[in-house]
Amino acid sequence: MNNVVVLLAAYNGMEWIDEQINSILNQRDVNVKIYISVDVSTDDTYYLLKNKYSLFGKVVLLPYGEKFGAAAPNFYHLFQEVDVANYDFIALSDQDDIWLDDKIISGIKKINQTDSAGYSSNVIAFWSNGKKRLIKKATKQRKYDYLFEGPGPGCSFILTRKFAMEVKQYFADEKEMLYKIDWHDWAIYAFARSKKYSWYIDPQSHMFYRQHFANQLGANSGIKQFLKRAKEIACGYAINQTLLIIKFLKFENNHFVKSWINCTRLDFVKLSFFAYECRRRKKDQLLFFLSCIIMAMIRPIKENK
Repeated sequence: MNNVVVLLAAYNGMEWIDEQINSILNQRDVNVKIYISVDVSTDDTYYLLKNKYSLFGKVVLLPYGEKFGAAAPNFYHLFQEVDVANYDFIALSDQDDIWLDDKIISGIKKINQTDSAGYSSNVIAFWSNGKKRLIKKATKQRKYDYLFEGPGPGCSFILTRKFAMEVKQYFADEKEMLYKIDWHDWAIYAFARSKKYSWYIDPQSHMFYRQHFANQLGANSGIKQFLKRAKEIACGYAINQTLLIIKFLKFENNHFVKSWINCTRLDFVKLSFFAYECRRRKKDQLLFFLSCIIMAMIRPIKENK
């Protein structure tokens, strides 16, 4: 059976983390080991895990006491600390989801069938009131989508050993720039696509993606999330994260990027015509087009390049 390491980032997860760990340990047809990094919490997440799993060989707790402040730097830390070369596949996990028992093996089969370096999938969002909804991420990948969006929740990710080792090394080499990027899943996907690796986005879901008040991102849908995204676009946060991804990848001299990287009014107009190559879903392509036009309209008349 394949040996799989699961990197789990935790913070104030005492209420849910035990259920998630059990769902990971119950994965069939693979040998699983979990490494957990707990951000400094206000609850007893770390001590719960220490008391229950400290003598259990399949669950390893990294040293406690470092403040990361968000999930992304915690995952960056996990990549630095865990020797991924010892495993056939590397999976990422949130602290509060529930995996079906075929989650990992299904992903591995798709990786092998498609000769991909990375895997992500649709997920089933669920709420405490019993509501469930499929979150669709499996749409056709576009030429430049990786510069503007990730491939779905990082908790669905599975990576091959070869690719994970490259990610680990690149993360170490570009640590200063890496820690400015707020989304680890986007950074990993962007790195894969920039290196011409194949990435598979599975239309099937093999996990339940818990939704609650503490979600950092969540299902990313509905009117509240739409307004949040609109605010991120208007204040420049979204384009700034894209520019950080570009610098992280050393893509400043890419022909496509050079045509709009100065973010002038004209640059945003130019970029709007590439909306169909920058986002995967049609409604996101429309939103991208409109966002570019809005950004062109609100840019200062006197622009500093």
